[in-house]
Amino acid sequence: MKKVVVLTAVLLVFLLSAMMVEAPIISNFPQLEFTLLSQSPDPVEPGQVVKLRFQVANSGPVSDDDVIVKLKPQYPFSLYEGSEERNIGKVRSGSDTVVVEYDVKIDEDAVEKETQIELEVRMGTNVRVYNNEEFLVDIQTHDAVLDIVSIDAKQIPPGQPGEITFVVKNLADSLLKDIRFKLDFSDETLPLAPYQSSSERILNQLKSGFQDALTFNIIADPEATPGLYKVPLTIKFNDERGENTTITDVLAVQVGEIPKLRAHIKRSTVMQSSKEGTVTLEIANAGTTDVKLLELWLLLSEDYQLITPTDYFYIGDIDADDTESEDISIYVNGGVDTLHIPLRLQYYDANNKPIQQDFDLELELFSSYKLRKYGVIEGSSIFSYLFIIILGAGGYYLYRRYYKPRKQKKAS
Repeated sequence: MKKVVVLTAVLLVFLLSAMMVEAPIISNFPQLEFTLLSQSPDPVEPGQVVKLRFQVANSGPVSDDDVIVKLKPQYPFSLYEGSEERNIGKVRSGSDTVVVEYDVKIDEDAVEKETQIELEVRMGTNVRVYNNEEFLVDIQTHDAVLDIVSIDAKQIPPGQPGEITFVVKNLADSLLKDIRFKLDFSDETLPLAPYQSSSERILNQLKSGFQDALTFNIIADPEATPGLYKVPLTIKFNDERGENTTITDVLAVQVGEIPKLRAHIKRSTVMQSSKEGTVTLEIANAGTTDVKLLELWLLLSEDYQLITPTDYFYIGDIDADDTESEDISIYVNGGVDTLHIPLRLQYYDANNKPIQQDFDLELELFSSYKLRKYGVIEGSSIFSYLFIIILGAGGYYLYRRYYKPRKQKKAS
């Protein structure tokens, strides 16, 4: 029994001695602590260079070996300049700290999120790798980009409804949610209002790189003056982080109607070929919107020769429900049954949009026989005399044939 007690005591003394020897070894080993002190810019956008500042502190004794710090960049990171390894020497214990800086390039196609970057620390044969989300670099675009790819907004006639369609695309590299488009019609001077719908449209979400369309139905006031009207537009949306973004803009809406110009021949003094005369051309504005700066050109034609010294006429403005006319002197070539007068009109609508129209005006020509028949021209005096002679000859023939024999027979 005494041997067991003595053996146990010896074993305890040995273990305590071993622990006393081991304790100084552990306490004398440096206790390095690495912290990602800052990143600049924060957050960093894809394609930019970010400066990473790591702070090194030692809560243990001074290291026997130099401390070698090595950056281990993996996609989407790459070292922008300098060496991956930095020798910071022996790190003293206490309040002294060492700062290590690296300039790192972010790939242009990097995904928007907090991304881990690795750091390796070596002291002699001891190596430690800092990973497992110990150092996270915040990558994201400063402003989530919602691009308006196109706006289809046709001119809206007064009193008529119209559609405005937006095609939007998510240019950010993260999901956008609860995208709200709102048109503000509160200004009483705006002759526009929502038509059979609200002034707000919502897209629940839009994935990165995807696009979608939304349509507003609006109507113009019947008494609206043609012109360009600005409607305030507000766009709100959230990104995956829950951050809200608000964009304010102005939507331009054109109110007006496509002009309805009509060209025709009002009257003409020339009615048959191989004759000269005056043709009156009339331009009528049969629409509800004015036209401005109207110009008229006579185009080439094989049917007539222009006697008027110019083929160009400046007419100017024509109000709605009004007309303007021009006279041209021409000589109609021989053998023409239908006179063609081609002409071109160029003008601007109420919104200063240039418009061009071509017309081919037709005028039916007549023969002399038809003109005499319709009483437009008088018959020739030769024909009158001939008619009288024929009438007289017919009367004489009847006299000789019927009347004179009867008279002679009665006398006998």
